[in-house]
Amino acid sequence: MFVTLLRRIAGPVETACLLLGGLCLFYMVFVVAFNVLARIVFDATGTAVNLMIPGAIEQVSYLLGIVAFAALAASLKEGMIAVDFLVERLPALPRAMVARFWFLGVVALAVVLAWLFWEDAVATHARSEQTQDLRLPMYLIYGLYALQCLALAVIALREAFTAEGHHAELL
Repeated sequence: MFVTLLRRIAGPVETACLLLGGLCLFYMVFVVAFNVLARIVFDATGTAVNLMIPGAIEQVSYLLGIVAFAALAASLKEGMIAVDFLVERLPALPRAMVARFWFLGVVALAVVLAWLFWEDAVATHARSEQTQDLRLPMYLIYGLYALQCLALAVIALREAFTAEGHHAELL
C-alpha cells in the first residue's frame, strides 16, 4: 500500500521536475542567446542601443540550481551515468540490495539538503534578503531549491522500494 501510494506521488513529481527543468533550461538558453545578440547590437551601435536583459547573469545563475536539482530528480528512474565493474557481476538479489542502499543514500542526502535550504529560506525571509540585481526575495529561491530536494527525496524513495538493480549507476 505504501509503495503504491509512493508510486502515485512520485510519478507526477517526476513529471513536474522534468517540466520545470525543461522550462528553466529553455529560458536560460533564450536569455543567454538574446544577450549575446543584444551585445553585438550594443557594440555595433557604439553603445547607443542597449537591448540586453537586466540581471541576465543573476537569472541564469539561480535557474541553474533549479535545472540541476530537476535533472537529478528526473534522472533517477533511468539511472545516472556510472560504471561499476563489481556490481554488474553480482547475482540479482545482492544487486537489488545495492541499488536500494544507493537510493536510500540519495534520500538521506536530499532530505538533508532540503532541510538546509529550508533553513536558509526562513533565515533570508527573516532578514528580508534580496538578490543583488533584480531585488527578488532570496527566500523564494531557497524555498524552490528545498522543494526540488524534497522531490528528489520522494523519487529516490520510490526507487529505493522498487529498484531491481538494473539502473545504469549499478552496471
